[in-house]
Amino acid sequence: MHNPPALTPRIASLMALSLLASCVAPQAAPAPAPAPTPAPTPTAPAPRPVSDRYAGDWSTAELSTGEWGRQAAGRDGETRAIFGDGAMRITCKARQIMLSRHGIIPADAEIRFRVRSSFGERALPARYDTASRSLYFTLPASDQLWDQIIYSRGRFLVEASFQPPLLVPTRPEVARTIADCRG
Repeated sequence: MHNPPALTPRIASLMALSLLASCVAPQAAPAPAPAPTPAPTPTAPAPRPVSDRYAGDWSTAELSTGEWGRQAAGRDGETRAIFGDGAMRITCKARQIMLSRHGIIPADAEIRFRVRSSFGERALPARYDTASRSLYFTLPASDQLWDQIIYSRGRFLVEASFQPPLLVPTRPEVARTIADCRG
């Protein structure tokens, strides 16, 4: 029979180390990385209830693009001064004058107009007509605001909720519409 060779102390210690190493518990799997936090969804800023005030000196600034036109009384009995492509209208019917701006606003929003002339400024509550997509306010033809618009120094400014300001010239079409409404 064949006898196995004798182990040297060095080989014996290496084998003992190998056996010890094999007895160590396996390492635990690394903890899963935390789920990434979703980036916040950007939200649109809430619309402002009233348009930003016109910055700068509106009495000398460049006028909004557009000209005034006039529609004489038709079958509906209304007379209108129309600025631009209908961006703003001054309409007379039954001794009431309505100033309206075309635009879209958020549902249930508070709507206001601010009219500035060389005589001062006036804030007015307004309404919204969903059929025509128009913001408007109505005042009696005798209201002082209409005179302030007619006699303003060549221009007046109309600011409306959720709409860009309109800086428009005073023109005979406006004065004639207001005068016709007063009878």
